[in-house]
Amino acid sequence: MNRLFVMRHGGSTGNEDPSFYALNDSAICLTTNGVRQCLASAAVLASITPRWQKPGDFDVEAYVSEYTRAQQTARIVLDQMNLLSLKPGIRQLLNERNYGTKYEDKMDQDPYFNGNDSESALNARRRVVTFLQEVDAVLHRADVILFSHFGTIRALVADLLEMSDADMMRFDVPNGAIFLFERSFEAGKPRFSRKELPPHILEKSASLIRIPDMVLEQFKG
Repeated sequence: MNRLFVMRHGGSTGNEDPSFYALNDSAICLTTNGVRQCLASAAVLASITPRWQKPGDFDVEAYVSEYTRAQQTARIVLDQMNLLSLKPGIRQLLNERNYGTKYEDKMDQDPYFNGNDSESALNARRRVVTFLQEVDAVLHRADVILFSHFGTIRALVADLLEMSDADMMRFDVPNGAIFLFERSFEAGKPRFSRKELPPHILEKSASLIRIPDMVLEQFKG
């Protein structure tokens, strides 16, 4: 018990072509590369423990952001783990960091930058603390698997490992990556330690997906 598994969604259309971020969320979905990454990660999670598959048990809970790519990832992974009846709880707190109206490189370099109506990395870090407080009671009885996004996971890992804000900005979260944390207690306070998992991150190998020119023209007009 007391284990927290944190997974970034598989590669999405937006990861392959940023133009997709101009469209509504349903268009930012998993690609062929993303599905393959989900399957590779699911194989690792499925090997962790057979007790998760025992009917009627309450040994594992799952949570996911509101976004399509994260929910697709969760369903593929949980199905491959034979957890067909496990319905992930949807939590806005796990949504991707809000990068505002226009992306600037500074957003992923300066933890305090919040230009263009964006959410600073520091504020994202404060946000995920609220989620950790919410699942604290669950971790007393079950393992927790969450499916989220780059900026949010980076902030969450930084908080769990007590990283500096500068170190947080240097932390990488590849598509399909899973991070495992085990919780223990020191003087009555919870502490999380990161544990290694078998290699599972797949590089992109299938043809990349591009937004159709006719759609681009519509947004230019």
